[in-house]
Amino acid sequence: MLLRKRRRGPEMGAYSKTEISRLIGIGKDKSLSTKERGDALESLVCYLLKEIPGVLTRSNGIDPFRGSEIDISVANAQTGMWMNVLPSLFLVECKNWDAPVDVKAVGAFILKLHEKGVELGVMVAANGVTGNQDNLTAAYMKINLAQQAGRRVLVVTLDDLKTLGNPEEFSKLLCERMLECVAAGRF
Repeated sequence: MLLRKRRRGPEMGAYSKTEISRLIGIGKDKSLSTKERGDALESLVCYLLKEIPGVLTRSNGIDPFRGSEIDISVANAQTGMWMNVLPSLFLVECKNWDAPVDVKAVGAFILKLHEKGVELGVMVAANGVTGNQDNLTAAYMKINLAQQAGRRVLVVTLDDLKTLGNPEEFSKLLCERMLECVAAGRF
């Protein structure tokens, strides 16, 4: 019997640990402005996403009325392994805060998803979000309510990003968060 190798799509190389460490270092440098530190987290997430085959990003999209900014818009051609589970368009909000992201900021991101008609958002929160995931308190309650209204928010922390070795690991992390969200109400 002839065994066929499963086609996995384009091969993905390793991430540059030097680049990841550099951007994390900038993001943690308290001598820099809040904007510079936040921009470093956005740059890190863009770097990680752009290495996934079939993914295109656009940073800092500002609406014509200058009332709303989208940190990262993502077009997903769904060619990279695990990426076909995610929608073809999704938004990313980056919060490089010293504390967990609060309900107000999470709610503002969910409103952006609604206003743009986008079903998936990824909240990259350096230190997570407020509340208790098991009891669905604070930000977790807001995310749960959004899911009931057809919007999903996946939470990714800086600790999650530090461990990534290659684009497949990142796309698998996003896929696993999506599965947790749909199947178990975990975000």
